[in-house]
Amino acid sequence: MQHEVNTFLGEIESVFPNFVAGIVCDRHGFPIASKMPRDFPIQENEMALTAIAGKREFINDSRFVKVKRNLDQSKNVKLLILLEKEKQNINRFKALNRIIERQNLF
Repeated sequence: MQHEVNTFLGEIESVFPNFVAGIVCDRHGFPIASKMPRDFPIQENEMALTAIAGKREFINDSRFVKVKRNLDQSKNVKLLILLEKEKQNINRFKALNRIIERQNLF
């Protein structure tokens, strides 16, 4: 399962050249898988809390765009990806939605 989730995050990274980090977690904020650089200034638990939080923000870094998605129908599995702010990659969200729709992990 871990390998499949890492492959899923790798697919998302290949769609967005400005991909910085990503995390998949359950509805309680328990990380299932993450992909981030070793010396990344934002911790995994902050990313997980941001993924499950409604309006509350745990990441206040203006360099990144936060993208949150539910990965299953019951909204128990959450995805958060951080992207560097670049306007030319806005049209890639359709590809992200297709990746999420065709995954069968959750």
